[in-house]
Amino acid sequence: MFKNFGNVVEILIWKSKAGVADDEMIFAVNAMIGDLTKLQGFIKQTLYKNSKNEWVDIYYWETEKDAHDSNSKMDGKESLQNLINLIEPNSISIEVMPQLQSSVDKKT
Repeated sequence: MFKNFGNVVEILIWKSKAGVADDEMIFAVNAMIGDLTKLQGFIKQTLYKNSKNEWVDIYYWETEKDAHDSNSKMDGKESLQNLINLIEPNSISIEVMPQLQSSVDKKT
């Protein structure tokens, strides 16, 4: 039986509203970092865009509770509202997953 031995990822996927430039989306996500770093358990965040034109935002948290609690703690923050204004509302999906395996970091 595998056990959670590491951190947790929260994966958000969405599509931007028509006419929103990639730079606008990246700026809005970057603007949230200051608020996120103040939250319990926040480790880091990484943003991607896939071949289906969907944004994939990955947040790393210490625990599942930290990940779930972050949603209510960010509610009402101007930085989150600015991001939400750029997103197609019905395109958002969120999934929280515990880490079960990890490779060894490559040394350079």
